[in-house]
Amino acid sequence: QAPRLRALAEEWAPQGVVFLGVCSDADTPLERLEVHAKKHAVPYPILVDARGLLAQRVGAKTTTTVVLLDRHRRVRYRGALDDQYGVAGRKAEPTRLHLREALLEVLAAKAVSVAATDAPGCPISFPVPSGPRAKGGGPTWAAGAGAILHRRCAGCHREGEAAPFSLLTYEDVAGRTAVIREVLEQGRMPPWTAEGPPGTFLDDRRLTAEEQATVRAWLDAGAPEGDPAKAPVPPQPLTVDGWQIGAPDLVLSFPKAQPVPAEGVVPYRFIEVPTGLTEDRWVTASEVRPGAAQVVHHVLVQVVPEGAKGRRGAFEPHLGFFAAMVPGGRVVKYPAGMAKKLPRGSRLYFQMHYTPNGVATEDLTRIGLVFAKAPPEHEVKTVGIFPFGLEIPPGAAAHEVSAMLPVPFDAKVLAFMPHMHRRGKAARYEVINLRRKDQPPEVLFEEKKFDFNWQTPYRLAEPRLVRGGLGIMLRLVGTFDNSYGNPYNPDPERTVGWGDQTWDEMLIGYLDYIQVGPPTGYTPGIK
Repeated sequence: QAPRLRALAEEWAPQGVVFLGVCSDADTPLERLEVHAKKHAVPYPILVDARGLLAQRVGAKTTTTVVLLDRHRRVRYRGALDDQYGVAGRKAEPTRLHLREALLEVLAAKAVSVAATDAPGCPISFPVPSGPRAKGGGPTWAAGAGAILHRRCAGCHREGEAAPFSLLTYEDVAGRTAVIREVLEQGRMPPWTAEGPPGTFLDDRRLTAEEQATVRAWLDAGAPEGDPAKAPVPPQPLTVDGWQIGAPDLVLSFPKAQPVPAEGVVPYRFIEVPTGLTEDRWVTASEVRPGAAQVVHHVLVQVVPEGAKGRRGAFEPHLGFFAAMVPGGRVVKYPAGMAKKLPRGSRLYFQMHYTPNGVATEDLTRIGLVFAKAPPEHEVKTVGIFPFGLEIPPGAAAHEVSAMLPVPFDAKVLAFMPHMHRRGKAARYEVINLRRKDQPPEVLFEEKKFDFNWQTPYRLAEPRLVRGGLGIMLRLVGTFDNSYGNPYNPDPERTVGWGDQTWDEMLIGYLDYIQVGPPTGYTPGIK
């Protein structure tokens, strides 16, 4: 919200309105505040409220709270700048300009019609008064809590990744205890919405019951540090020159950086990158690395064979994708004996979805590939299940849409990745037998609380065998909330159809699979 605050300050300063920034995080270095002010061209002073006294005096509880005082220093409005951003998402444009409306009313000597709103953001961690601390070997950062946060959170919460702050050291977390408690209690972090017992998925980020109890006890005790000499060593990324897949055999990059504006909606961009391959190669691992991770929402990469047309047509849902980077995942390593084919002379097309974050920047996305030494036993393929036609009626709070894909051969499913937009509520993959309607569906995967902000690729620890044949179908069921009860619904009064941008909708059930048997029945259109 920095650009909007800057614009308001420049607009209203001539009328005697004074703007001040306040940092109530005692652990924020002054150098970081100076970088922030320069980066956002902040035209007003930033004050340091190290003990949180001013924040508590005016009732600010989150880092995004704006407070409007009148000339008598009375609080007239406290809350969000506007209603565009929320904890679970954001609207394409704000529909209520809370601070502006309150400011106009105060300057006109009127009562403020909306005096308080919720300000979604990180809770402010106020200093904890001396009180109960860890006793008798209770958890501390050094003994218990630190190792858990490293294991479950450090993949994103570290320098250079998409998360807004680091959680590697005690100094990092000391001023973040309030937000850690909030996201733990609300189940927002670590982000994971797939159903299934522990051990079902690779890279499962969910805290176990024991881990949750340890972190809660540590927080309740005042988040003690413990013995610094015994603190866990911050995990070093298992990378080679920054690559989590190890040393790539081939790195491909955009021919030039893509400019990303500070604000607004950026239509999908499509960037072509030739591979330069003179022979077919088999890819056992891939990693898509954005150059500006905090403004890249997702990337889909598709292969276009030599001589074929690309651009948008390469991203028809049924074609799946070659590689991807989505909120929560950018790396894939296939099991032994499995790989994806990259034909000679092919080109890669990158579909880029940029989400401005208040600072104009440039992005230079790359992809790293690791090749197999020999052709694999099984070729990995990605396919998308999607409906032919999508129409979500106005006001519908739980509208179901389904799509089916024939399964003419035995296959093993490796991963699931459902895709919807702001109205997406839940997704389910199941196997049905059209010739045995008395036979209940077999649920393969379910996501009861779909979250547009993450869309993690859920990779199975053990591939799931699906027996194919005549009448065997994979069915995808998506549930949409097009009601006023969905705060991020762009327009509850509109009948919603298919479209690229988030004010439209999609329903695609991507999955990775390998074929493990010959076709067991003829199904038109499937090879």
